[in-house]
Amino acid sequence: MPWIKIRYVQMVLLFFLLGMSYAIRTILSVAIVAMVTTDTSINSDIPTFDWKNTGVILSAFYWSYALLQFFAGPIAHTFSPKWILTIAMVVNSGTSLLIPILAVHLGSGGVIACRVIQGIAQGFIIPLVHTMLGRWAPTEERSWINTTVYSGCSFGTIISMPITGYISASWLGWPFSFYLFGILGMVWCVFWIIFSADRPATHKSISLEERRYIEESLGQAEEENIQVNEKVPWRAILTSLPYWAVVVGAIGESWGSTFLITEIPTYLSKTTDINIEKNGLYSSAPYVVAAVLTVIYGPLADYLIHSNVTSRKTSRRIFHGLGAFLPALALVWLAYEKNRWGIAALLIVAISLNGAMFCGYNVNHIDISPRFSGVLFGISNGIGQTLAILAPLLVQFIVYDETDKDLWRTMFVIAAIIYAATAVVFITYLSAERQWWDAISRPSKGDFQSELQSHRDQELINQ
Repeated sequence: MPWIKIRYVQMVLLFFLLGMSYAIRTILSVAIVAMVTTDTSINSDIPTFDWKNTGVILSAFYWSYALLQFFAGPIAHTFSPKWILTIAMVVNSGTSLLIPILAVHLGSGGVIACRVIQGIAQGFIIPLVHTMLGRWAPTEERSWINTTVYSGCSFGTIISMPITGYISASWLGWPFSFYLFGILGMVWCVFWIIFSADRPATHKSISLEERRYIEESLGQAEEENIQVNEKVPWRAILTSLPYWAVVVGAIGESWGSTFLITEIPTYLSKTTDINIEKNGLYSSAPYVVAAVLTVIYGPLADYLIHSNVTSRKTSRRIFHGLGAFLPALALVWLAYEKNRWGIAALLIVAISLNGAMFCGYNVNHIDISPRFSGVLFGISNGIGQTLAILAPLLVQFIVYDETDKDLWRTMFVIAAIIYAATAVVFITYLSAERQWWDAISRPSKGDFQSELQSHRDQELINQ
């Protein structure tokens, strides 16, 4: 129907894609508590296991997920995003359905294998979502469409953690959580196949008016993309100090978010009197706040820059610092907090403010290299996720007694130090200027800076 904007249909589908993928990713963080605890469910027939390698199980997803970041970007531009996402979500959902079965018959090894496969499948999702947004989101609507779609990440976590906690404590038991979200993922695939398309030109139901609007809005960007056929300037990129500042920022965010999402449910279960049902609620509550703030950070940062309240560089520093230093302080405080409401408040601060870093290091990829931002993001996110794998493994090594709060304090302090140290490096060495090696003709560094300054002067005159 002509009154339905097809680009918004794509936005909703991508929102639920990220929601379902993050829900499936985070089920295990809560379910693992019930899987290794004998008195969680009221149903005595629900299987439990005596596993000592929970750190390995929780980190297994990130082994393959991190590796795929380096390759998914180029693949996204070579093959159909629609069908790659379909396959990725079928695999992701299918392995969720298999986890309870393989846990019983193959033990922790079966669960680890499924999580590695899920990491491979989900490794394609974020780069392909970027590709779809680049084709469907008009320039004038890009900020709010992007933030709306990516708020699906928090949405998935919000629904998976409390639902998994509730189901695990019920007669249905923890296996039903994997079945539920696996089936929902398959349902999403049906809607995606019917209502999605790789680009406006190939969608059967889009109006000619909307198609022209999107294509005219993105025409200039598409012309630039056509010119990007020359080789990636690897040497210049890998010797660029501003880019390595971005990489360090990515390491801090990846480590912190991975630690929080994988270990907080276990911490709450083992060191407090919070049961599995409330555990899911406590673990997910911060993501409710994060979902709201996610759609505020981006427009606010843009407003500060466009209103000349701050420079672009200062804005990047403010938001990255907000997303790193305050969560670091919250984690140190959390290590000594005993009151359950205090714990909930500190978790909200640590997790919801973490998202502000996406207006720091994340968008800085585009600041320094709009042409190669996808390549840069793949490298930095790959490195960040690779090192983030160590978070649950380090917990397993340091927190050998999960009921010992002193051991957990060590982990919280380590996470806080990583947050703060990486933020200091990024804030000190970041650049908000387009780098000389990003130019199409790739002139010398000095010539490019002169040309760039002339372009900015002309923009000021036009304003």
